[in-house]
Amino acid sequence: MKTTRLSLLLAGLASLAVGCQPETGTPPPQASGATLKTHEAALATPVGTWTSNASSLVAHAGGHTATLLNGPGNVLVVDGSDAEVYNPYTNAWRRTASPPNAHMLHTATELPSGKVLVMGGHAGTWGEWTSNAELYDPATETWSTTASMLTPRGNHTATLLDSGKVLVLGGNRPIRSEAPEAEVYDPETSTWSSVSAGLLLPRSRTALTVLYSGKVLVTGGYLWAHSGTATSEVHLYDPATNSLSPAGNLARARHGHAALRLYSGNVLIVGGIDGGNTVELYDPYTNQWSLGPPFPYDMTPLFSATMLYSGEVLVTDAIGQAALYDPSTNTWIPTTNMKQGRSSPTATLLHTGEVLMVGGNSGSPRSVERFTR
Repeated sequence: MKTTRLSLLLAGLASLAVGCQPETGTPPPQASGATLKTHEAALATPVGTWTSNASSLVAHAGGHTATLLNGPGNVLVVDGSDAEVYNPYTNAWRRTASPPNAHMLHTATELPSGKVLVMGGHAGTWGEWTSNAELYDPATETWSTTASMLTPRGNHTATLLDSGKVLVLGGNRPIRSEAPEAEVYDPETSTWSSVSAGLLLPRSRTALTVLYSGKVLVTGGYLWAHSGTATSEVHLYDPATNSLSPAGNLARARHGHAALRLYSGNVLIVGGIDGGNTVELYDPYTNQWSLGPPFPYDMTPLFSATMLYSGEVLVTDAIGQAALYDPSTNTWIPTTNMKQGRSSPTATLLHTGEVLMVGGNSGSPRSVERFTR
């Protein structure tokens, strides 16, 4: 089902009309198992199609980023010292200028200006994390350096705030008392500032979700410098105070998961290492957590999750199985299988409403396919 971008906007405004309340306090107990849908109820006739697309020019086994360029609708893929652009309308790849510094396990965030902020990661050797940050300008297809992050980091998470600034949190990084766990980039001044993180322990592979209130829900992560385990901790970042505060716990500790804001304003938590096939839902208006219907397959730890214009969420696993979560019915609908399994791909929602999957398979790292609902 295709939905126009106007319908998407109206749906978002309708959700806002419900009202947004501060997200504070400790989440109440989890919903009982009686509210959950069974796997069998979700296993209906598979929907959607997967089609092979033109292979990328560069091999992308994992650790790359794919960023939708909202102006032209193309996709920028950055991997190490290579960068290429995919045109979904002509199904063609082309090289673009290489970034000044190589990046793997980095982040890439499109700014309101249309430029893409690429930051951190490593240049080819695990543990040699970098603080480098560059800007890619799709209008000129050129790169320019900007101020470096306050601390080197990789396996971190970044998200665009409503203000147009970028919040960066966590990641593997050097252990230094003065190194901030989180920092904010201001594109107007090209400067970084630290965030008051309180007692937040160093973590990587966490998830950041911007709520309709403008606050950011911070869920889970891997406590690499502390216990060496996943955490169930939840925090809220408040841009007004530039600080993080505790906000309860997930039902299950996890890292490398997805946390997607639905049109309703609720947040869907799915997947991740240690998360299994469990699903959780957060209601920011009541500060309530509940369990959702489990993913209908045995979830492998590495996967992708993408919200479609329809409001459904496409989730894939590493062996090529996929399903759609329908928030209106709180159920899963299986899709046809992917052309091949992908353990660490990038998944990008195109302007056409389709989902582009790039790389993530060490045996066929240049393979690309597209999902159509």
